[in-house]
Amino acid sequence: MPSDNPFRQPLRRKDVLFKTTVRQANADGKDAGGNTDFAISNDYLWIAFYFSVPLAWIRDIEPLGPGFVVTWENRLENREESAAFCILRSGWGYNTKKRDDLVRRLRDAAGKAGAGPVSAQIAAAPGMTTCQLCGALSPRVFDFSWFTSFLAFAISIPDRRVLCLPHAASRLRAVTVYNLIIGNLGFGMFVSPIVSLGNILQVRRTGAITKPETAFWTALVFWPYLLMATLVGWSIWYAITF
Repeated sequence: MPSDNPFRQPLRRKDVLFKTTVRQANADGKDAGGNTDFAISNDYLWIAFYFSVPLAWIRDIEPLGPGFVVTWENRLENREESAAFCILRSGWGYNTKKRDDLVRRLRDAAGKAGAGPVSAQIAAAPGMTTCQLCGALSPRVFDFSWFTSFLAFAISIPDRRVLCLPHAASRLRAVTVYNLIIGNLGFGMFVSPIVSLGNILQVRRTGAITKPETAFWTALVFWPYLLMATLVGWSIWYAITF
């Protein structure tokens, strides 16, 4: 069931103790250009509306330049992961005071969660050995990105799923078609092909889709670049000819 996935718990207002909005940051802790939800409950941290992390799995919360970085254990795959964020002032620069307050709040929440008994759901998560959709054995963790772009607005929404290979392939096709249509309705069309390519290559590496299908989707998602190259070529030809 989807609710068994610790990385995709519903963000319900009634369960949240604290919620704000932060900016995604790069490896230097500086603004990387995207707002994201940031919320804390008794058991989970949300680093995006659709991406939750068990507080008991968090190992470190540290300042990173003007921002901060959160590091946690991915106990489904036995590896460490991290994400960086920052907080901008309403005017110019970074709000490090609010950053420090948020770091303290998160450290307190993670400390309490790590010291006390975890929920049965989180305790059982490392033993999650079946696809969350069909119950097939030996699933994998997949990180898809849904990309929406309209005029100057653009947003990428993470979608972490625990899936068998057939369901991973199905999910990829649905996400790719969405990105092809909704991700190219604005200036985001310059980014949409790269987002889709990341989805495609991730699934291809597991063998869930064939090489011909990989080539088909890759060629299809890069149509905005082909269009731009065609327009540039036509403009050069027109300038030289006339």
